Amino acid sequence: MKSEKKIYMWPSAWEKPVIKGNYGAISSNSCYATQAGLEILNKGGNAFDAAVAVSLVLSVVEPHHSGIGGGCFTLFYSAKEDKTFALDGRGTAPKKATKDLFIKNGEVQDEWKDLGGQSVLVPGLLKTMDVLLKKYGTMELKEIILPALKYAKEGFEIGYTQSLTMYDDSVQRKINLSENFQKLYLKQDKSFYKFGEVYKNEKMAKLLELISQNGINIFYNGEIAKKIINIINKNGGCFTIEDLTEYLPKFRKVEVSTYRGYEIKTFSPPSSGATLIEMLNIIENTNIKDMGHNSAESIHMLTEAMKLGFSDRNIFLADPDYVKINDDKLTSKQYAKERYNLIDSNAKEYASGNFSNIKEHHGNTSHFSIIDKYGNVVSQTQTIRDWFGSGIIVDDYGFVLNNGMSDFSALSGAITSQGLSYGDLNAIEGGKIPLSSMSPTIVFKDKKPFMSIGAAGGPRIITGILQGIINAIDYGMLPEQLVNAPFINCLTKNQGLEVEYGISKDTLNILEKKGHIIKEIPVHQAMSTMLNSVMNIDGILYAASTKRVDGCGGVLFENGHIALEGVIQK
Repeated sequence: MKSEKKIYMWPSAWEKPVIKGNYGAISSNSCYATQAGLEILNKGGNAFDAAVAVSLVLSVVEPHHSGIGGGCFTLFYSAKEDKTFALDGRGTAPKKATKDLFIKNGEVQDEWKDLGGQSVLVPGLLKTMDVLLKKYGTMELKEIILPALKYAKEGFEIGYTQSLTMYDDSVQRKINLSENFQKLYLKQDKSFYKFGEVYKNEKMAKLLELISQNGINIFYNGEIAKKIINIINKNGGCFTIEDLTEYLPKFRKVEVSTYRGYEIKTFSPPSSGATLIEMLNIIENTNIKDMGHNSAESIHMLTEAMKLGFSDRNIFLADPDYVKINDDKLTSKQYAKERYNLIDSNAKEYASGNFSNIKEHHGNTSHFSIIDKYGNVVSQTQTIRDWFGSGIIVDDYGFVLNNGMSDFSALSGAITSQGLSYGDLNAIEGGKIPLSSMSPTIVFKDKKPFMSIGAAGGPRIITGILQGIINAIDYGMLPEQLVNAPFINCLTKNQGLEVEYGISKDTLNILEKKGHIIKEIPVHQAMSTMLNSVMNIDGILYAASTKRVDGCGGVLFENGHIALEGVIQK
């Protein structure tokens, strides 16, 4: 009797290759920043040392998104102390700022709000990194600053995202208004740098060398501080030397909640972590997993939760040092249940006020996430707000100043350049910090860090992180999948439901019948939902970067080997 012949089948599926290691993981929006952070980890530094290196490199290679002329929110977990901290370095309004700073003859002056010296917050990034390094780092600033100094002095290849931003209308206005802007960011013939072309910033190299020799405080005192104040006030600002010399970042309360047994720790106001928790609490009342990922049913539930969260955020959140807010109520399970009960099978409008003439909301920020071999975690979002901030250049030192004051309520009900409408709680006041969409978050499983996550993208930050957490917990996605899945975004019914390519037409038709106003993102485009995430699963560290910008995820191995994914330039 002949033996039966075995039939060997090529496997129909196997685990996707992803970046994973055991000695450290970093996700950022630049290959230069990710590599710099991993090299610091390889030299024996911890996550906090690496965070300062990443932040400084981003300040050099991403001037359109963030930089030393702006600020940040830093959420971090210290394994040694087994405690999570929230360090607010967003920057404050100058002491002389008043409620009517952007008003003339009863009208909001958009030019002042977006491009004037009135639009500049005290830059908080460097001072925040100084606090983080001195309190929790292990290395000297002189060593950590070297990668940023190298790229400023020797040059780096321009990223794809920066090359695109130069064609944006808001950037064109900044180019036309400022000869110093042209000299710093354009070629000698006034043409734009293209993707992959080498760019040097020798003036910033000079500044970084001064900081390396004298410490970060030199930025907030003496000649540099005077230069910053003079250029701001020359453009209509109201800064004094005390605004810089007396500036200190603030430790804020950490917002804490749970989602399906995982512990969520995020940033309290003036961040929007409370809104993220409110949305998660609303969705926890459903079994979104069984609805199916990006099904009409799950998208409808996500959309209604987003709108409910924003309707509360825009009215009830602000700087808690200046106004009384009730974020404990917003983050309670009971309140979420009440809000959830308002949802039915049709799209509804939950926000009050007139939402006609809505403006497009751009996102011009940068986030990075880090986990080191010791179990320390950093989730940091840093920004100059709009592309190239206010467009005001501190010429001798090669950097652009933020226009973060635009996140205040210029007038109750006025629409910001990011499509948001605020009430009086977020009005301008000297020393106050404006409400921000930035919401760096750390997720814990069984009391141990499971995921560091955050995003750039204006108000899409909140909705992006929401989907990232749900994609991880409900759908079991790793960073590579959750940061690149098709995203949705909705602030109000009238503004519409934005959907990225990859969600079926049948699904969109069902959503339209429910009353959603669908705004499809073309196949070759992506929303500015720029998510970054790293994970720790049973001691294996995973990293991935968003493909919506020049992102790069990387991991470090015990032997010093580094593995990278994303957009890499060398």
